Amino acid sequence: MLASGGVATAFATSVVSRGQERLAEQAMTQSMNESAGVIADGIGAYKDALLDVATAVGAGFTQLNARTFAHLTVALSAERLAGATSISFVVPAADSQVAQTQAYWRARGPATLTLYRTRAEAEHQFVIFTRSFNSRAPTPGRDLALTPATAEALNTAQHVWSFAMGPAHIAVRDRQLPAAQQKLSVTMAIPVLDGVGAFRGWIVMGAYADDFLRATLTGRISDHVNLTLTDVDPQAPRTIVSIDAGAPLDEPGLDRGRDLYIGQRLWRLGLTPTSTLLGDGDRRLRRFTPWAGGAFTLLLAALVAVLAGARNRAMDQVDRATAALRHDIARRQEVERQLRERERELHEMAFHDQLTGLVNRSLFYDRVAEALDDHAGRASVFAVLFIDLDGFKAVNDAYGHSAGDLVLRTTAERLLNSTRGSDTVARFGGDEFAVLLEHMAGSADACAIADRIVADLRVPIRVGSDEVTVTASVGIRLNLPDDDTDMILRAADLAMYQAKTSGKSQHVLAAV
Repeated sequence: MLASGGVATAFATSVVSRGQERLAEQAMTQSMNESAGVIADGIGAYKDALLDVATAVGAGFTQLNARTFAHLTVALSAERLAGATSISFVVPAADSQVAQTQAYWRARGPATLTLYRTRAEAEHQFVIFTRSFNSRAPTPGRDLALTPATAEALNTAQHVWSFAMGPAHIAVRDRQLPAAQQKLSVTMAIPVLDGVGAFRGWIVMGAYADDFLRATLTGRISDHVNLTLTDVDPQAPRTIVSIDAGAPLDEPGLDRGRDLYIGQRLWRLGLTPTSTLLGDGDRRLRRFTPWAGGAFTLLLAALVAVLAGARNRAMDQVDRATAALRHDIARRQEVERQLRERERELHEMAFHDQLTGLVNRSLFYDRVAEALDDHAGRASVFAVLFIDLDGFKAVNDAYGHSAGDLVLRTTAERLLNSTRGSDTVARFGGDEFAVLLEHMAGSADACAIADRIVADLRVPIRVGSDEVTVTASVGIRLNLPDDDTDMILRAADLAMYQAKTSGKSQHVLAAV
C-alpha cells in the first residue's frame, strides 16, 4: 500500500501540475488572441472613420471648402475616437506651386490661410482644413513634410493607396511641455481620390497612442496578464502602451509575444502572466497533494476533488470566454451597421439635394457626361432641360421661406411625375431645376415632355388658405457629336433665358 500510495501520489502530483500548466498556457494563448483582436478592432474604428471622410471628400472634391469639411467631420469627436487630437485635410504641393496652391484654397476656406514654406522641399504637404478635438487651436497651413514621422505616414498611404500609420513620436505641439507631460502620438492617414480616381491629398488624424489604446483595451482584456505594445522601429523602437494588471508571475514559459501589422507598421504585442493567473487554491493544491498520499483512500478522494474542481474551473473559463466572444461579435456587428448607415448618409448628403431629395448639380454633371459616352455613335439622342420658376420670388417674399420650400418640393414632385422613371431630375439650387432625357428619337419627343412640364407646373399650389401659381421657363438642348458637358448645359441655360425673356411659361429649343 505504501508503494502503491507513493506511486499514486507522485502520479497525482504530476497530473495536477501538468493540468495547471496547460490551463495557464491556454489562458495566456486565449488572452493573446483576444488582445490582438481588440487592438485590430480598435484601429479598425479609426480607419473606418477616416475612410468615410476621405470617400465623402473625394466624391465632392470640386465643391470642397472649409464649411463642407466641417460638416463632414462634425460627427467625429474625442469621445467617439478616444485619444484623437485632430483631423485634417492635407494637399501636396511642389515647391514652385506654393503660391498657386495657397490662392486656390484661400478661395475655398479662410481668406487668411497661409501656407508656411519654411524651406525648399521637393514636395510640401500642407494642412488646408483641420478640426481639433481638444482645447488647442487648429493650425492650418502647416507643412507636415517637415515632421518625418508624420510625413512617413502620408507617403506610405499614397504609395499603397490605403490606410497607413506613422511611427510613434512626440508631436511638435507637445515638445514644449515638461518631459513628464509628453505623450507619444501616432499619425493615421488615408489618401483622397476624386471621382475619376485621381489622387488629391490625404485625410490625416493625430492621436495620443497611450490614450486610445488604453480606452480600447480597458475592460476587454484579461486581468491576469500584463501587456506591452511596442512600435518596432529599427532606428528607435518605442513602447506605445504598457498596462500592468498585477504582480508578475515568475513563469517565463507562459510569456507570449506576437507581431501585429497595423496600417503598414510592425507592432510587437507582449503578454506576461500575473500572480492571479494561478489562484491561491491552485498553489495550495500543489503543496497539499504529496501530503495527501499518506492514505490511499484519501489520495483517491483528493484526486477526484482536484479533477472535478479543475474541470469546473476550465468550463467556467470557457463559458466566460464564449460569452465575451459573443459580446464582442455583437458589438462589432453593431459598429459595422452604424458605419454602413453613416456611409449611406454621407453618400446621400454628397449627391442629393436635402430639401427635395433630387440629385444635385454634381451628380447631374456626372449623368450628363455618362450620357455623352453612352449615346456616342447611336441613332438616338438625349436632351437636357434647364428649368427656372417664374414668380417664385414673389411667393417667397409674400408668404415666407416655409411657403417657398413647399413650392420647391411640390415642383420636384411634379417634375418626377412629368418625366419617365429612367430620366434624371435635379435641383441646381434656388428655383433652378434640370432634367436629363435619354434615348430620344428627336427634338419632338423632348418638346412634348417640356410642354407637359410647363403645363403641370402651371397648376396652382395651395399655401395655407391661399392658392399661388408659379410657371416655368424651359430651355432645351439636344446633344451634338462634338459636345461636351459644359457646352450642353450652357446652351440649355441660354435657351431657358430666351424662354423667360420671350414671355415665360414656355419652352425654347436651343439653336444648333
